[in-house]
Amino acid sequence: MKYYPPSNHIYYENSDVPINNLEIKELEILTEIEKELLVRAYEKLHNELNENIEFDEKYLCKVHETIFTPLYTWAGKYRTVNISKDESMFCPYLNLDSFSKEIFIKLRNDNFLKNYEDISRKSEFIDKLSFYICELNVLHPFNEGNGRALRLFFDMIVTYNGYEYINYEEALKNNEYINASIDCMIAECEKIKNIITRGL
Repeated sequence: MKYYPPSNHIYYENSDVPINNLEIKELEILTEIEKELLVRAYEKLHNELNENIEFDEKYLCKVHETIFTPLYTWAGKYRTVNISKDESMFCPYLNLDSFSKEIFIKLRNDNFLKNYEDISRKSEFIDKLSFYICELNVLHPFNEGNGRALRLFFDMIVTYNGYEYINYEEALKNNEYINASIDCMIAECEKIKNIITRGL
């Protein structure tokens, strides 16, 4: 779904299609290309996982860049405008840097969630994942592709800990994920937690 004013600068006029390097103006075609790029990004980042990786702000930008750089000039870069979707106004762009740093300082203090391989800590791991997913969803740092970038980002964290990727399929099909993301805007993480609990 298209973001709204003043984010229209990234779309072709009178369309929901982001301006792209391939000059594709059919949303269906662009969507299929994005799906293929997402699969390739999963493969690349999964293969690069190692004990020295830090799941920090720089890595989140790398995730977004890895997915979208073939298409968009702003891939991997924080947005420079305010954006909203429906009634949800995301973090003002002027606060992105400071709020992002606060979140990632907390994540660093949690050792980037790299200590949860022990199954006895799964419940605590879910709590932490839910908290940070909500925090970064409110941040919504990129012009487009925030949900996909965040899911890939956290899938790399759970993979690092020996889990399979989080299964979001049902939650995405029935709009549960969208509703959970809306709740994040009022610091309510319970719906996201339910999705992660089922999907991890």
